[in-house]
Amino acid sequence: MKNLKLTVLGLVLATSGLFAQEADLDMSDKWVTKDVVTMEVESDEYDVDEITMLEITEVFTPVMLDPEDRYKLNQDIIFMPAQITKTIKLDYDADALYDREVEFTYNKSDEFDLDFTLTKDGIIILTDKDDLFVRKMWDKNTEVMFSNIKDKRIKNEGEYIIELTDGQKVDLKISNYERM
Repeated sequence: MKNLKLTVLGLVLATSGLFAQEADLDMSDKWVTKDVVTMEVESDEYDVDEITMLEITEVFTPVMLDPEDRYKLNQDIIFMPAQITKTIKLDYDADALYDREVEFTYNKSDEFDLDFTLTKDGIIILTDKDDLFVRKMWDKNTEVMFSNIKDKRIKNEGEYIIELTDGQKVDLKISNYERM
């Protein structure tokens, strides 16, 4: 009986010691938020009274160690810009499927964040700061200019550059743009 107890105790300690050594080597931070907003629309732009919007935000913050501190005990951490992926889905009716979807990918600035609004005429891009506005938007490949004016909005997938009133530029990739 004494040998059985010691054997079981040894197995428990050995297996817990093995599992304790497993570690996630990726130090990067990733989190996801989901916001569902139902709003009543009174404008002529939509044909319905109620729109449901689902916004899924994925934030990935890559982290790396300073190469000069290699083989040291306390290595310095280098923080990279957070990579944001926002997926916006709109539902105009009462069915289970969303009617429109678009995905935005960009590197987040420390001072501001971008806000996106889907309309039937295209995408409106704003910032979350009251004194910071979008000055210009253009396609990276064709250099065609866009704005938030009704007839000049972005309506296609692609890679765009957003220039703000303070001179900062943000690279923006729009994908999965489904207009149904």
